Amino acid sequence: MSELFGKDMSEHVLKSNVMKDDFGWEIPYETVPIPSKGVIYHPESDLYGLEHVQIKSMTAREEDILASKALLKEGTVVTNLIKSCVVNKSFDPTDMISGDRNALLVSIRITGYGPEYPYSVGCANCGTKCKEKADLTSLAIKRLQIEPVELGKNEFEFTLPVTKKKITFKFLTERDDKDREAANKFVANHLDTKIENSITSFLEYSIQSIDGIRDKNKIKHFVMNMPAYDSKSLRSFIVTNEPGMDMSHSFSCKSCGHENEISLPITSEFFWPNT
Repeated sequence: MSELFGKDMSEHVLKSNVMKDDFGWEIPYETVPIPSKGVIYHPESDLYGLEHVQIKSMTAREEDILASKALLKEGTVVTNLIKSCVVNKSFDPTDMISGDRNALLVSIRITGYGPEYPYSVGCANCGTKCKEKADLTSLAIKRLQIEPVELGKNEFEFTLPVTKKKITFKFLTERDDKDREAANKFVANHLDTKIENSITSFLEYSIQSIDGIRDKNKIKHFVMNMPAYDSKSLRSFIVTNEPGMDMSHSFSCKSCGHENEISLPITSEFFWPNT
């Protein structure tokens, strides 16, 4: 009975477009440019050479995803939202670098709640909590400007200014970020330390080789002992050159007049305009 019921329902869905035929309205679709143009993904990946991704506008179904306590607890709200909105289901959003994902998320947010993004932030000068608004359509796309070591590979070269070591690095994906988070949590739970390792873990996951050495244990040892100026220079180079959305935004504090420069955050709250 259940198989027959499922078959009948699927045929009904395929043959009848209720929204169009009965209500005279169809869900809009948008084409989103991918900042990396897909050149950094493996040639066998469905992300390779992907310059645009088509998304459907957010619906009440996507609001269910955003409100899901289970997904919020898992930390998978954003990933499930992307999966629900992209038309092409052949790729996994967790395999995308953060910048490419952010391009999709900004467009999804605009289709759902419009381009106006209200947010609250403290002034860096006087601490006053300011309520501001950003126009998401004004955000610029940061295209990939540097060449990978080879086409279809997420790996780029950089020479450290102090040690003069030639390193290769990659832009982290959502999967990398999840692995980092799990590793950092493990360290925090098993080592008696109050020192967070956000910087060293970022470098360990980003760096792929040092003067041709790819041994992860040796890279970790180098990272722990690399000069601070090398660390800062590499991190700055990665952030500056990562393709994605330019999330920078400025506002003047109404209390002291200080001009603040911030980076608009993309979290689950990003999709709730009234919070």
